[in-house]
Amino acid sequence: MLYITKEGEIVNTDPANDYFDKVNELLDQWNSGREVFELRTSGSTGRPKEILVKRSQIEASIELSRKALKINQDDLFFCCLNVNYIAGMMMLLRAAHIGCDIIVVEPTSNPFDSLGKMEYLITKNQGKNFFSFVPLQLQTILESENGLRFLKSAKVIIVGGAAINKVLRDKVIETKLPVFETYGMTETISHVALKNVSQGHDYFKAIEGVDIEANTNNCLRILSSSTENDWVQTNDVVDIVGKGCFVLKGRADNIINSGGVKIQLEEIERKLADHFQWPNRFFCFGKADEKLGQKLVLVIESQDKIVDLTELTPIFSKFEVPKEIFFVKNFAETASAKVDKIRTINEIISY
Repeated sequence: MLYITKEGEIVNTDPANDYFDKVNELLDQWNSGREVFELRTSGSTGRPKEILVKRSQIEASIELSRKALKINQDDLFFCCLNVNYIAGMMMLLRAAHIGCDIIVVEPTSNPFDSLGKMEYLITKNQGKNFFSFVPLQLQTILESENGLRFLKSAKVIIVGGAAINKVLRDKVIETKLPVFETYGMTETISHVALKNVSQGHDYFKAIEGVDIEANTNNCLRILSSSTENDWVQTNDVVDIVGKGCFVLKGRADNIINSGGVKIQLEEIERKLADHFQWPNRFFCFGKADEKLGQKLVLVIESQDKIVDLTELTPIFSKFEVPKEIFFVKNFAETASAKVDKIRTINEIISY
């Protein structure tokens, strides 16, 4: 664990850990006034790529986030996401720029386990802790004995990298945790829209200072100071449901053509999540098929066969029913803790 105070004092409980060297290197670059940073996309749905962003864009993103989440210098940041990628990097740099204490732990499924005797740093800061997780981390924490106690000390919890499923959403609402699902990407320098999960919202709202619109293909476009006031065209299909508000339908490249019928994979995944409420992670994809062109397939992270095709038929139309189900013990993940669908399909599933 690495604890860095706003005054620059550092406590490192694991000085031999190379990960903390990367953290300190990034902080040194920021504090020395570095003007350009190289970021790497996660590669969860495609080939990773590197992009260059200016310090001014990062600072603009921090200011947008600070205002939206009402973060101030009295708050304690907890960074348990990989600082080599945008989500973890921005947690670190937000704390440095705003002037907050920060705890950094190496990414794990339950990052609070890394605190050990230093957990008092979290518990003494009731109502002033700022947490950022991927859904799997939040779900794992909620299943642990002390997890809820830590989470209830939060001022705000942001969750990104993947959609929050119904099981997790219902748990957040039940426990009244201040959770916001985030929408953003490397190109927008972290989140530009928030979904208030604790209030049961099903839409994202662009944070103040961010403009959105949909193009002719209903794909989202974004403009903000963090994009240097240039429009960024995304590949995300949305429904605009009000000023600055949108419902995320899925990615345009996640539409498959199966026997001439276009199927939005995320729509199938949402129906599955709402009906079965599995705690397991899963996703759909289009498998090459001589007859259909692409065949809808469901992949579930489970050692056991928790469902069969006959159970799927009643909840879908004829063309929406997955034609095969694969059960995989562990999904492949990117370094930023997202499900690596491509590697899971190519390396784990043999067909």
